[in-house]
Amino acid sequence: MKKSILLTMALVLFAFIVKADPPKKINLSVKNNKLTVEIVHPVKNPGDHYIDQVVITINGKEFKTLKYTKQSSEKGETVVIDIPSAKAGDVVEVKARCNEFGNKSNKIKI
Repeated sequence: MKKSILLTMALVLFAFIVKADPPKKINLSVKNNKLTVEIVHPVKNPGDHYIDQVVITINGKEFKTLKYTKQSSEKGETVVIDIPSAKAGDVVEVKARCNEFGNKSNKIKI
């Protein structure tokens, strides 16, 4: 009995993980104190499966958190953020989270 319950739970968890996928890639660029974030996260329905949170830190300190209830396209999400206080040598990190499963992050040094 215990084995069948554990097996069922494992199969359900496996099916969920296979269905959902984290962001594939995050491309970052900075120009004129504007950070462009391109999150590659291909989905069939951007209203159901989407990037729900993007956290931006500068030198390890949280700068901005963005929350979403849908993805702007089936290919992913693109965001442009003003970072007026950023200067040469600063490290900007972006973490993106899928509403179903998984995270991805990337860093850029200005």
